[in-house]
Amino acid sequence: MKKLGIFLCMGLAGLAFTACNRAPSGTEASDRTSSSTEAGLSKPADSAGETTWGSYLAEQGKIHGKDVGMRPYIYVVPGGDSSAAEARRKNEADSIVTGVGNIVVPGSLLIIGGPDAGSTQAFAEGIAKNIKPGALKDVTVLIVSDATQKDPLAKAFEPTGARLRVVSM
Repeated sequence: MKKLGIFLCMGLAGLAFTACNRAPSGTEASDRTSSSTEAGLSKPADSAGETTWGSYLAEQGKIHGKDVGMRPYIYVVPGGDSSAAEARRKNEADSIVTGVGNIVVPGSLLIIGGPDAGSTQAFAEGIAKNIKPGALKDVTVLIVSDATQKDPLAKAFEPTGARLRVVSM
């Protein structure tokens, strides 16, 4: 029974880590900052649904994560102060923190963004505080928010070892 569990975990891990159609370029590209409008993407309306925001973040990953060979893990951070939004942010944060090392492994691309730059920044800084030092070594974290917040985000993620990229919506 133990072997079945191991094979099941290996099979699921293999599916989870199916490589994108992009090959890593081998270049180190940390601390990039740019604008989505420079890349030709338009920010969705704040009222747009999660699917629209998810697609937008996926496109950002294609542009700013070309050198990352693994499929991205995308987290849409809901804005607002409602109890549903707060609960969702807590669940997403817990998902990221517990997934580091098990799912989010070296070579991964973690994309975080949402309609409210303030909520996205607070969310990202919060997860950075809860991730063990060095746990994101060789993981690229792309935060799609407000590039003027790059310095506080870089400071928050520095202990994690992540390659941080902050781009403006």
